[in-house]
Amino acid sequence: MAKRYTLSKPQRAAAVMVAMGKSRASTLLRFFKSEELRVMIDAAHTLKSIPQPDLEELVKEFESEFTVGAGLMDSADAMDKILSEALSDEEMYALTGMTAEPVEVEPEQSVWDLLPKVDIDELNTFFAGESPQLCAVVLSRLNSRTAASIIERLDPDLRKATVARLLSSKPVPESVVKTVEKRLDEAFNLTEDSRGGGAGEGVSRLAEILNEMKKDVSDDLLDQLTPVIGSKKVEGVKSRIFRFEDIPTLSKESRTLLCDGLSSDVLTLALRGAGDELKEIILSSISQRTRRMIESELGAGGAKPAEIEQARKSIAALALRMASEGKIELQVAA
Repeated sequence: MAKRYTLSKPQRAAAVMVAMGKSRASTLLRFFKSEELRVMIDAAHTLKSIPQPDLEELVKEFESEFTVGAGLMDSADAMDKILSEALSDEEMYALTGMTAEPVEVEPEQSVWDLLPKVDIDELNTFFAGESPQLCAVVLSRLNSRTAASIIERLDPDLRKATVARLLSSKPVPESVVKTVEKRLDEAFNLTEDSRGGGAGEGVSRLAEILNEMKKDVSDDLLDQLTPVIGSKKVEGVKSRIFRFEDIPTLSKESRTLLCDGLSSDVLTLALRGAGDELKEIILSSISQRTRRMIESELGAGGAKPAEIEQARKSIAALALRMASEGKIELQVAA
């Protein structure tokens, strides 16, 4: 049994938790502190395989009547499964940076799928400097409503020439279509933003950084960046920024949906030290029973500033994720 003692205490605890199975382990997990869970998760990822005799000896130390089955394999995966079933989404995210359920990846959209989402005035400005041939190629591939809005705004001469091209029955070569797609992509950064690459990746990364900064500092930085990167990209960054203090900007329905996805423990922790107005807005979005319980807990004592900040960040992260999934709508004032 000498090999057993080469395992650290967190590794031994992780091994036993996995061996106990999801049902029993899930009950015990509730008694661990956040930092203890993080240590155990890291330990589980360092375990490869534990022989049956060593595992049996470990289990005896923790639970005298526990009987093990097969030797322990894939400890990290097993620990992740236990955590995902034992913890709520926001608790899982706060501890591991992962969600309990995998996020579905949306299929990549083409230039023609994304073009109608561009502001109509921007499209009109673009067409004003293009040839009737290019305008006709683009308009023939847009939906009727968008095409009509653009044609109405075209200069009369350009409108007449473009419509004449639209009436032509000649098919457009694929090479020409590809050239037009590239031109549109360069003008509006369509597929880059859709894939989250290039400029879109930079916007997302900047938003992640600003989400970790104080609001007054990040707002001042964005004001300074506006003349450098343009108002369109700045608005794109702002749309990805959300903090706990921004919850009042959500609609009542969105606030309710967000709070429904939170455990009372996390919400209580996040509300410690919050202003009375913010507290009231959030508490008015939950059931009366839960509200009374949270208010009672808030009056019972304090918490470490770092723990409060972590709880608030986990709630903000959940709001951003729910918004990306279309479950709520962020309405943060510019």
